[in-house]
Parts: sequence; structure tokens; C-alpha cells
Amino acid sequence: MERRKKFFLIGVLVVLSLSLVWSGCGKKETTAVEGEGNTGEVYPENGLPKDKKVTIDAVFPVTGYGREFFNFAIETFQERFPNVTVNVRWFDEGGDVYKQHFDALLQGGNDDEMYDWIYSLNPDLIKRLAESGKLERQDDLWGRALYDTPESKVGDVLLTDRKALEIDGHIYAIPSSSTIYGLYYNKQLFQENGWNEQPQCWDEFVTVCEKIKAKGTKPLVMAGKHPYYFMYGWGAIPHEIGGEAFYDAQYNYEPDVFLSKPYLTMLRRMEAFVKKGYLHPGTVSFDHVQAQMEFVQGEAAFITNATWIANEMKDVTPAGFQWGFMPFPGNDPGQQQVILVGNAQSGFIWKKRPTLQKQWTKEFNLWLLNLDVQLRFAQAGGVPIRKDFVTIGEKDLETISPSVTSALEIVNAEGAKLVDDSVRKRSITNAQMAKLDKVKMDGYIALITGKKTATQVAKEMNNQYKKALAEER
Repeated sequence: MERRKKFFLIGVLVVLSLSLVWSGCGKKETTAVEGEGNTGEVYPENGLPKDKKVTIDAVFPVTGYGREFFNFAIETFQERFPNVTVNVRWFDEGGDVYKQHFDALLQGGNDDEMYDWIYSLNPDLIKRLAESGKLERQDDLWGRALYDTPESKVGDVLLTDRKALEIDGHIYAIPSSSTIYGLYYNKQLFQENGWNEQPQCWDEFVTVCEKIKAKGTKPLVMAGKHPYYFMYGWGAIPHEIGGEAFYDAQYNYEPDVFLSKPYLTMLRRMEAFVKKGYLHPGTVSFDHVQAQMEFVQGEAAFITNATWIANEMKDVTPAGFQWGFMPFPGNDPGQQQVILVGNAQSGFIWKKRPTLQKQWTKEFNLWLLNLDVQLRFAQAGGVPIRKDFVTIGEKDLETISPSVTSALEIVNAEGAKLVDDSVRKRSITNAQMAKLDKVKMDGYIALITGKKTATQVAKEMNNQYKKALAEER
């Protein structure tokens, strides 16, 4: 009997020691606790119980946006729902340390040690985890009413469409930030000369460029050392010309995409544009900063870029510079214009966690879409995901990047279609597909330098694309 007591006490001490070790160096300090009350009271916004205490364990890599906006979201969420606590594991060291930590958790394979809320994941990893049933589906959020504007639903206000978020027809995270691509222009220069600030089709765009050239200004500058910047504008043309059919062909990796009429139209219009002398002659040698300097100094009227540009150039932009934004007008008359967008999905939920934790974690994701949270994010340099963000008021808009506000104003006013050009039905990562990017970039440079025709460039791209598809099969 004494011997059994002795072993029992030793066992208890070992368990206590191990638990203390884990609490000192593990990923989280607290675990979820459900209250014992049973009042039956629920929150009217979501139907969840008021008397059940819950802790959401979150992991957040601190990026250039800092902690402030996320802390604001947590504080306001906990104030509205006092039974819920959001406990954050911060990674100030950056993305590499965050990735290593997460990889170690995955290798450990212990669902109990995983976080409830995960800020971000590698796109290929998202797909693998989703397909293996490790991530919680969040389809229902798409149709949910927003907390701060209950007359609007999530799917109505996001700067993306549902298809861009889906994996096998399901949503695993709702984005809370975005990027908007297109043509930025020098608004003051346009107004002084009476140039058309919103050409509605390719012919009108060419007319504007001819007037700009006649005044001795270069119409367009781009970053030739990083030709993917070209596609921030020109990449809209295939979607404007080909519409949903082109999107589907690209999305599904259908054959001969690069020989299709929409894509060839883009290349031919780029070729014609250069021959007319509308492209800054220094484009081929400029990196993104050099190209942006030419733009803000008034040497070029347009630049293909994204919403981060004003923040990048804020220390060298002349006083009084006015930022303008337009969809790339590569469409034919009567065709809808397209604005390319990208989104950063965040707020993944681990599948094998207690149900109530998952429910509240999903509510926190919805809370991140509130306009006041989005404003803090924008003030930190981010781009809000809500296209109705411009309704917050002029004083608040003045506190964020002018390239963001100018883009959002056009998104709301012009009726252009928003397209995420990066989305594909599946991921192809073989060596031949990796080479395709270089073939494309080299092709754009060969085109603007007159070394190859649009047809030659399209054929080279398509041949490499066929090799990639063949290797996958």
C-alpha cells in the first residue's frame, strides 16, 4: 500500500513538473476555459452565449504594419464581448522565425498545441492543410452582416470575388487587407493641361497619350528591371477583352492561353504603344524607384503601379503633388474596364479545436472588417479590403496614403470589374512552370525594345507553358 502511494506521488510530481515546463516555454500561456454558468443569454449579433468564458489563442508575425492596429481590434472586440479573451503570441523577429515556429508545430502533429487563430500561411501550405481537413471552413462569413454596418454583407464590400478565395469550392479565410493595381497619374499635370483623367477605352487612352507627347512629356514610365510591374496595368487588358472566358481559361490552365485573342491583344497594344513613342525611353533600364522618381518629378504622366507607391515615395514627392488613379483603359468601346487586385488572406482557424473557440474565432475575423479597425490598418500603411472604406469621412481619409484613397475612390465610382489575376484552380510548381515567369519577363522587354514582335513573344510564352503542362501530366 505504501509502495503504491509512493509511486502515485512520484507520478503526480512528474506530471506537475512537465506542465510547469510547458507553461514556461510553450506557445501559449493560457488555454480556453468555458464558464459553468447557464443563464441562456446570448449576444443578439451572433447568437453565442454570454456566460461562457473563452480564450482565443492567436499567433501574429509583426510585419511593417506593427502591432497597433491588431491590438486595437483585440481591445474593441473584448470590450464588446467581455467573456472572450484574445491571447496573442507575437513574433517580432519577422517572417522566418514565425515560419520555423509554425513548421515545428506541424511536425509535432499535436492538434492540442496548435493555435486557434493563425495570421498567415504559405499559399501552397494553405492548400495542403485545407485539402487534408486541418483548417476550418469559413464559407458562412461570406454572407454574414458586418458588425458596424449590418445593412451590408461581407461579400458585398470586399475588394475581391468569392472565387479568388476558394479552395475546392470552400473559403478558409476572409482577407482583411488588399492591394489595388492600375495606372497612377499626375493629377495636377492633367488638370493644368485639360487632359482626360478617365479615358473609357483604348482609343481614348491613345488620344490622351498623343496629347501628352505633344506637350513634351513622356506618357508612361515603368520599371524595366522588374517587368512584372508592367502587368499591374497591362495585365488588365486580357480580362477586359476576354471577360469571364479568359479568366476561366487562365484559372483552369487551359491550353494555348498565351495565343488567345485576349492575351495577343495585350501584347499587340503594348507593341503599338512603344512604336508611337509613348513609353519613357529609360524604362528598360529603370528599377522601380527610378521609374517612380521620373513619375513624381513630372517627367512622365502615367506609371503602372500599386497602392503602396505614395508611401514608398513620401520623402521625395514634391509638395502639392496630387495622386490620380485609373483602371488601365485597354478595353474596346462598350467593354467593362478591369482593375486588378490582390488580397492577403489571414485568420485561418485550426479545425481540431473546441467548437465554441472556433465560433468565437470566426467572430473575431468578422470584427477585423470593421471600418475603425480597417482605418488603423490603413494608417499603419496597409490597404483596406473594404471598397466602401471611403465612406469613413474626409478627415480620416486625410490620415492615410493618398495613393490608397485615390484608388479606392475610383473603385467605388467607376464600376470597373475587380479581378484577382493570381488565382488558379490548382498549383503547378514544376521546373518548367518556374521558367515560364522568366520567359514572360524577357518577352515583355524584347517587345518594348523592338527585338521581337507580339506574335513571337506570345509563341515563346505558349511553348514554355505547354512544356509546364506536359511535365505536370
